[in-house]
Amino acid sequence: MDAKLNEVRDQAESRGFVTYTFKVGWYNDAVGNAFKLPFEYDALGVLLLSSPDMFELNFLPYLKNNPTQEVHRDPLDCSVADFVSHLKESILKNEAVETYFDYETDPRTRRPRILLQTVGHVAGAAFYYQQMHVTNSESSKKLYGVSIHPDYGGWFAFRSVMVFPHHFLPRDLSPKPPVDVVPGNEDRLKLLLLFNDHWKDNRFRDIIQPQKRYSELQQKYFNTLPADRKILVNNYLSGLPP
Repeated sequence: MDAKLNEVRDQAESRGFVTYTFKVGWYNDAVGNAFKLPFEYDALGVLLLSSPDMFELNFLPYLKNNPTQEVHRDPLDCSVADFVSHLKESILKNEAVETYFDYETDPRTRRPRILLQTVGHVAGAAFYYQQMHVTNSESSKKLYGVSIHPDYGGWFAFRSVMVFPHHFLPRDLSPKPPVDVVPGNEDRLKLLLLFNDHWKDNRFRDIIQPQKRYSELQQKYFNTLPADRKILVNNYLSGLPP
């Protein structure tokens, strides 16, 4: 399985993704019963994270290869699902794999099928900063948490998880803590307030100096309302200025 995981990692990197392995049990230990996954503790999980390069290396080529495809959700989501399907049909074709995506919800409860920021934390990918990590906060309102990556700051996204029910990590393997890149209480509070109150201006993403940010085209895409993104896509495919 190690050889297959190396191939998955290499193909993911060529498309602007980064992979991290984790035990399903680490995730289950960190979430409530409603979000636990029905697999053995040591079962192997692989987290797929999109770096700033994913837009140009995976999404735009996907659009060129599927110019007339009718989609019922955001085409970027479709491009990620297409890449994961490619992995399952090639490198992982003889493996049992359960997949989860960031946009999926349980049809019965309408809750997310998986809490990807928690996965990112237990997998050591990015520290998930929450209100419990801030002390002496003057804010009385609920503050939603945000993950910050040591290389990309906030310029990344968790996209998918693959669980392999018949492959297991060593029983004595312990989780590697994520890098705490925002250690000060004042900076953590600033991060949470920027994310909750000013997320549209992207300042929270630069709470640390990132190695790379989203390109101008990528930022324009994400800053455009989903209903209007089709115009950007059509302009791109027609060779027009975005």
